[in-house]
Amino acid sequence: MATEARYVKVASSGRFFLAGNGKQGSAAGEGDRHFLDACFLCKRDISSDRHVFMYRGDAAFCSEDCRQDQQSMDAALKAARRRQRYLLRRSASLPAPASAGSVPAMPRRPTIAGLAHPSCPAS
Repeated sequence: MATEARYVKVASSGRFFLAGNGKQGSAAGEGDRHFLDACFLCKRDISSDRHVFMYRGDAAFCSEDCRQDQQSMDAALKAARRRQRYLLRRSASLPAPASAGSVPAMPRRPTIAGLAHPSCPAS
């Protein structure tokens, strides 16, 4: 009977790791994968004689580049969440529009197309 591949959630970070590979009776120990056996980002095998680069305590990476890429993605995600929370708080604090059918005007920045040369009439 073959075992199913399943993912296990690590409580400290909310990340998921592959716990089984769906093969039974293969090479000794191959079915018992550990989260340090493969790079969290590129999934490349990390051999026992190579350095393992850790991030957030439970994510192993095969190189500093993979770890840096993950850190950059996490920073971008954190900034996007922060921006979303700011916009939600800001919209909640704005007064309701006078009529239900009107859409509030969003302030716009000037664009190059909106900057006409004084001697050229705008079309």
